[in-house]
Amino acid sequence: MMVRWSPMIEVARLFNEVDRLLDEVTGTMMNRNGLTSITTLRPAVDLYDNGDALVLRAMVPGAQPGSLDVQIEQNTVRIKGRFGAEVDEDEAKGWTWYRREIGSGEFSHSMTLPVPVDAERAEAAYNDGILTLTMPKAEHARARKIEVRTPKALASSLN
Repeated sequence: MMVRWSPMIEVARLFNEVDRLLDEVTGTMMNRNGLTSITTLRPAVDLYDNGDALVLRAMVPGAQPGSLDVQIEQNTVRIKGRFGAEVDEDEAKGWTWYRREIGSGEFSHSMTLPVPVDAERAEAAYNDGILTLTMPKAEHARARKIEVRTPKALASSLN
């Protein structure tokens, strides 16, 4: 039997292939039940300098503060943790799922800081799904005002 060629079938096939590739890149996979589960995530972060400290804000909705692991080593900060609504799979076997989009898993993010920080004085807070890490700059990395003197003032200070 001869099948008539349709460009729309080719477009649909292309869309399916792009969806599959994007799922692989973002860490989203279909489990054996055909339900989506997220395995890894890299949270979105903001990093800014307020003059005295570097402030890192990471978006980690669904994470519990106790599951967060924040480390600063040399000039690198690392954030790890768990997110999402975990469901006991044995208990869920008896349920009828109509839609299951809330995934769970682990996240991790490491970044090199642009200036040295004082890790001993760093503080972390978690509010409304946002982790805020305030890292005071190391003393030698802070901007200092240096007075410019005239040669006359410089000579009198040497005497």
